[in-house]
Amino acid sequence: MSNKNSPEQQDSPEQQKSPEQSENASEQVERKRANRKEHGVSKVLLSFLGSMELAISLFVVVGIASIIGTILQQNQAYNSYIVKFGPFWFEVFRSLELFDIYSSWWFVILLGFLLVSTSVCIYHYAPFMIREWRQFRLNVSSKSLKLMHSSGSWLSQNSPEDTAQIIQGKLANGGYQSRLKNEQGTITIAAKKGAANRLGYIFTHGAIIVICLSALYDGNFNLKLREVAGQLKPETKDLFASQVPDISRLKADENHAFRGSANVPEGSTTGLVFLQMRNGFLVQELPFTITLNDFRIEHYESGMPKSFESDIIIEDKESGEQISKTIAVNHPLIYKDFAIYQASFDDGGSIMDLQAWSLENDMQKIMQFKQVVGESKVIPTNKGDMKLELVEFKASNVQPDPKAEETGRKFKNMGPSLTFRLRDSSGQAKEFINYMLPVAQEGRSFFLSGVRNNTSEPFRYLFIPADDDISLKRFFDFRSLLNNQQEMRRIAEKTAKLSLQSSKAPDTQIVTQMAIIMQRLAELFNQGGVDRVMNDINEKVPEDKRQDVMDSYFKVLQTILGTVYLEVLQKEGVDISNNITPVQEQYYDDLVNTMGILANYNAPFFLQIKSFEHKEASGFQITKSPGKDLVYLGCVLLCIGIVLMFYVAHKRIWIIIESDTGAGSMIIAAGSGDRHQKEFALEFQALSQLLDKQFSKN
Repeated sequence: MSNKNSPEQQDSPEQQKSPEQSENASEQVERKRANRKEHGVSKVLLSFLGSMELAISLFVVVGIASIIGTILQQNQAYNSYIVKFGPFWFEVFRSLELFDIYSSWWFVILLGFLLVSTSVCIYHYAPFMIREWRQFRLNVSSKSLKLMHSSGSWLSQNSPEDTAQIIQGKLANGGYQSRLKNEQGTITIAAKKGAANRLGYIFTHGAIIVICLSALYDGNFNLKLREVAGQLKPETKDLFASQVPDISRLKADENHAFRGSANVPEGSTTGLVFLQMRNGFLVQELPFTITLNDFRIEHYESGMPKSFESDIIIEDKESGEQISKTIAVNHPLIYKDFAIYQASFDDGGSIMDLQAWSLENDMQKIMQFKQVVGESKVIPTNKGDMKLELVEFKASNVQPDPKAEETGRKFKNMGPSLTFRLRDSSGQAKEFINYMLPVAQEGRSFFLSGVRNNTSEPFRYLFIPADDDISLKRFFDFRSLLNNQQEMRRIAEKTAKLSLQSSKAPDTQIVTQMAIIMQRLAELFNQGGVDRVMNDINEKVPEDKRQDVMDSYFKVLQTILGTVYLEVLQKEGVDISNNITPVQEQYYDDLVNTMGILANYNAPFFLQIKSFEHKEASGFQITKSPGKDLVYLGCVLLCIGIVLMFYVAHKRIWIIIESDTGAGSMIIAAGSGDRHQKEFALEFQALSQLLDKQFSKN
C-alpha cells in the first residue's frame, strides 16, 4: 500500500528546503538580476565606445589639435608667445595648453579614448570580418540566385560531377577560390575573390591602435605627472647648466623619450640637452658627449643660409667609444636610440673688442674693454650701474640694395653688427643694434645704431657722421668741448667779442652777458637739442615776444656752435684760415642734426665695435623616441589596410548544378561584389560568355 499522502512526497522541492537554503536561493536570484543589470550597463558602454559617431568625433578633434600643433610652433619660450599674440590671447592659449599640445592632459585623454574606441571596434567586428574572410557560404538556394542582378542558367550534356569540375577550372583561371558541396545529387559551388578586403578593416583599425600607443609612449606626460607629484620642477631663471638644481635635472635613464636642443660652440663639448617646458626648462643628461670640431656655412647672394654642417665627435660615457661624423641639414646622425639633427646655428661666444663713448653731459669718457657674446658686464653711469648684455653678433648683414639699378647688384653687405641690451637696476632694458662699419647715405658716411624699448617694436636709428678718418673722434670731441664748462666759457667770451667788434667800444658787461647767453644756449642744446631750447623759451618768454626771441636765440646758437666746431678742427690741425671746405661744412650740418635728436637715443654711451674674434656654435636637436618604430609599423599597416579596403573588391559567385530529367545537368549561376558593381557585372558577363561556349543557354 503506497503512502501518497505523506508530507515528504506531497511537498515541492522548495517546500522541502531548509530556511538557510531558501535564503541562499533568494541571494542567487538577486545576484542574477544584478549580473543582468551589469551586463546591460556594460553592453551600453561598449556600444558607445565602439560607435562610429564617437570615433569620427575623436578623429575630428585630434585632427584639429594636430593642425594647431603643426601651425603653432611648440615648446617655445613664453616671452616669444606674448610678443607674438599679446597678453590676452597668450593667456587663452596657455590655459588650453596649446603651446605644448601633444603632452596636454586633454590631448592625452583624447588619444586614450581613441585607443579604447578603436580597440572596442576591433573586439566587436574582427570576428565577423575574419569569418567573412574564411567562409564560402555554401548554403544558398536556386530561387535566391535567380533573384540576383547578375545571374544566368545553362544546360550541360555532362553529369553534375563533370560539369562542376569544368566550372571550378574556369573559376580558378579567373582567380577565384571555390568550395563544393554535394547533397543528394545537387552540387553547390561557392567561389570568392578579394576576400582580403575584409582584412583591410582590421589592418586600418590596428594601425590606429599602434600609432596611438606610440604617441602615448613617446609623449612627456610622465614628466607632468612627476611635476604634479613634486618630484620635478622646471627652472625659470637664466642659469648655466652647471647651476641648475637637481629638481630640474633628468638623469640619462630617467626619461625614455624626449626632444631637446643643445648649442655647442666650436671646440667645445656637451653631454646635456635642454628641454623646453612652458615658461622654464629642464636639463636632460645624455649617455654620451658631443664635441664640435668645425662648423661650416654657405650663403646665397641674398645672405640667407644655403647649407650648413658640423663635424662632431660622439663619445660614449661608459665605454669611451668614439665616432666621428659630419651632420648636415636633413642628414641626421642616428646613434643608438638617439637621433641628432643639424637644426640651427648661433654665435658661439665671439670675443668683442668694444669702445664705449660717453653720451652723458659731463667730460668725455671713453671705456675700452673686451666682452664675450652671451655674457653680461656692469657699466657705471651717472644714473647708476647698468648691465650690458651682448645678445647676438653677426659677421655679415646682407640686405637689398636700394640703388640696385645704379650699382647693378641686388644686395649689399652692411658688415658686422652687434645686438645688445642695456638693463637698469629695476630690470628694464632697451635693445640696441650697432654696425661696425659706417654706411653710406647721400654720399656721406654714418655710423649706424638702432634702438627700441622692446622686441615687438621696430628699431629707430641714430646716424652719427663719420669724420675724414672714418671715425667717431670728431663728433665726440665736439661733445666733449660742449661739456667742458671752462672751455665753453672761454669760447663764449671770444665769440661774444668777435660778434661785437662792429661796436666802437663794446661794454664789458654786455660782452659778459652775451657770453653767458651763448654758453647757456649751447648747454641747453647739448642736453636736449633744439627741443630743449624751444621748451626753455616757451617757459620763460611771453607768448607775444617768443618769435623774436627765438630768432635771436637761434642766430646766437648757430654762432656759438660754429665757433666750437672751428675749435675742434683747429685741435685736429686742420687749416681753417681760408674758410672751411664744403665737405667740412656738410659735416657740421650733419653733426648739428645728430646732436638735435641725440636726446631721443636715451643711452649713457655709444658702443663701437673696434674688432672681434668670431666663434660659431652649432644648434643640435636631439631626440629619443622609442615609439617611432611603432609609428612606422602603424603606417605600414595603415597603407596595407587602405589598399585592401579601397582597391581590393570582395566578389562572390555561387553555382548550383542539378541533374536534368535527361542525361545532362542544369546550371544556375549568380554573383555579386561589395563595390564597383559595373566592374563586377562585366566580369560576370565574361564568365557567362565562357559558359556559353561550353554549355547551351537555358
